[in-house]
Amino acid sequence: MTTSASVLPPQERCPDCKVPIEAEHLDGCDVARCLVTGLSQLSCPHDHDCGIDVWTGRWPGSADCERLGFMIGPGLPDLCRLYLEATWDPASRQWTAPS
Repeated sequence: MTTSASVLPPQERCPDCKVPIEAEHLDGCDVARCLVTGLSQLSCPHDHDCGIDVWTGRWPGSADCERLGFMIGPGLPDLCRLYLEATWDPASRQWTAPS
């Protein structure tokens, strides 16, 4: 598992659409995730409502990587492993551990 020393400080604004923490991402933002699939809204191939994602101050999936222990090193979440091994739970809006 990780320690609090591995947690990077939040970014005040989304690196793409520049909205502040707790604000809804703007249309076309490549950081916003689809709340149905957990993946990027911008490249979601499905014909459904992706929901409204908000900027948390952290890259999507980072907190899940820390919670699941999917870290490359201190402050470096292994997002590739997360997307390959974990399962998105739309109800909790979190990635869950592989079964």
